[in-house]
Amino acid sequence: MNEQSPLNGRITVIGIGEDGYDGLSPMARKIIENARIIFGGTRHIAMLPGSNTATQNKWITPFEANLPLIEDCLDQNPVVLASGDPMYFGVGNTLIKYFGPEPIYAIPSPSSISLAASRLGWPLAECDVITLHGREPETLRAHLRPHGKLIALSADGSTPALVAVMLCEAGFDQSRMSVCERLGGPEERITTQTARTWQSTATSMPDVKSVDPLNLIMIDLEAGPKANPLPMGPGLPDDAFIHDGMITKSEIRAQTLSSLAPFAGGVLWDLGAGCGSISIEWMRLQGKGVAIERDTERCAMIKKNALRLGVPGLVIEQSTIEDAIAFADRLPRPDAIFIGGGITSNGLLESCWKLLPAHGRLVANTVTLEGEEKLLRFYNENGGTLSRLSVSRLVPRGNFRGWSNLAPVTHYLGVKA
Repeated sequence: MNEQSPLNGRITVIGIGEDGYDGLSPMARKIIENARIIFGGTRHIAMLPGSNTATQNKWITPFEANLPLIEDCLDQNPVVLASGDPMYFGVGNTLIKYFGPEPIYAIPSPSSISLAASRLGWPLAECDVITLHGREPETLRAHLRPHGKLIALSADGSTPALVAVMLCEAGFDQSRMSVCERLGGPEERITTQTARTWQSTATSMPDVKSVDPLNLIMIDLEAGPKANPLPMGPGLPDDAFIHDGMITKSEIRAQTLSSLAPFAGGVLWDLGAGCGSISIEWMRLQGKGVAIERDTERCAMIKKNALRLGVPGLVIEQSTIEDAIAFADRLPRPDAIFIGGGITSNGLLESCWKLLPAHGRLVANTVTLEGEEKLLRFYNENGGTLSRLSVSRLVPRGNFRGWSNLAPVTHYLGVKA
């Protein structure tokens, strides 16, 4: 859609920076001047000139309640005010999910992320960018690495202290944190110190320096001697997970994830999830996961593991595999399915296959002859690849060392045409 497109039913989303109304482009100001109805936060509504005659609606809580209100006045071509770039971790994404892309016309201002990168001289393309606004702060843990640059959008003024605590707990206490407040406006402030200093200051003198709620955190990561950085790729060490022995071992897990072929935004169903190792690693590779496990204690382990490893958004479905399949419509449609347990259930492989879209992947592991028989029959009917995975680990044997063989795993991969 361009500026000359028909206006009927258009929602114009205008990004405003800390420089306020005067910082807007002439086109953005003209649209606001001619608007009949405007939606926005209290701060943004206050930036409008007193001469503005539009009906001004401040956001209500929860935010989703505003969407039907906007829908009700589509015939008036509503204007929505947002921070910075509305399409970069902004309200524009929420509007598109609700209305679709066609009616949305966005006019961005520089995002706080772009401003922060320019202030510190950080190449933005080389930085990881995450948001902790409306997200569990544990998300940060999935992005810790020996060194690198990480940008985190804060939820509020307490976020920097919380981030500092998590960095110190993970052994990244010497990482440098630059907290950037109200970028682009007259009250802009950037404070840089180590995570250890941020933590100490917040603990010993919590009121010495308040942080503005409008802030983001630039983190120059540095792993200290006590850090235990984990790889982003598949095959985390087994001891990275809390488990009761029901875990796909690291070497087998690496092959399993490779067969599942994770991709950003892809949805995995992890059936018979155990401790959640497969779905957690899938999510660490930017996917979305659903862990299906019937055992209450194991569901609790999955939740703890998801928090520890930085993927608190993992959906944990406590149910039998049969019930999950029967009521599949209430879960996000899978792009890939992994069967780690219950493989001998009659019709399970066939039901999973039907649920997958074109290019969807079905991966299953078994260590029993009964499970292998099911996989062989399914392989003969549907094709794919069937392989045997064997792993030996070096273990102590008295005063010496020797090889200990893990149970061989029969591994199936099918890709739906």
